Amino acid sequence: MKLDQKNIELIKAYLQDKPVNRAYLFGSFVRGEAGPDSDVDILVELDYRNPIGLLFIRMEQDLARILNRKVDLVSAQGMSKYLKPVIDQEKQLIYAR
Repeated sequence: MKLDQKNIELIKAYLQDKPVNRAYLFGSFVRGEAGPDSDVDILVELDYRNPIGLLFIRMEQDLARILNRKVDLVSAQGMSKYLKPVIDQEKQLIYAR
């Protein structure tokens, strides 16, 4: 299963006024391997001109509510160096400011 265009549009609309420069899907939804219990993996490149703080956690929770599915929100700046090559191979741009 892949994430449908309606849900991608919901993500884009939500991110419009958030400190996010780019957002990418990665993981099972990009590979077409997602099942009914799969989470949505989203990588974000944040704009740190203002403090982010708890907003990052709130964004993850809001996106989970909007998509009615668990969301794993990952910051590009805080991503593990071990995960980066794997994510970079499959990430799909869904939002750019």
